Amino acid sequence: MSQLKVQDQYRTNSLSLKPGGHTVTVTYAGGASFVYDKVKKPGMYIKAIHSKGEHGAIKEILIDGKSAWSDSMKTNPWEI
Repeated sequence: MSQLKVQDQYRTNSLSLKPGGHTVTVTYAGGASFVYDKVKKPGMYIKAIHSKGEHGAIKEILIDGKSAWSDSMKTNPWEI
């Protein structure tokens, strides 16, 4: 499994450039994981990531290193 920390220059929300917030790790069914730091509103952030669908189906979401959602749950990932 590969893990990539998304750098600031690839962030589109200006709030994600300011210190503070949460670290969100999104793991996709294909095995790739993307780590986003300085996330202020994890639910809204995850909804934006999910709606883009660029990397396929989301398998698991961690917030600050703790599992917050997995594909076995019956809720949408942004409802965490």
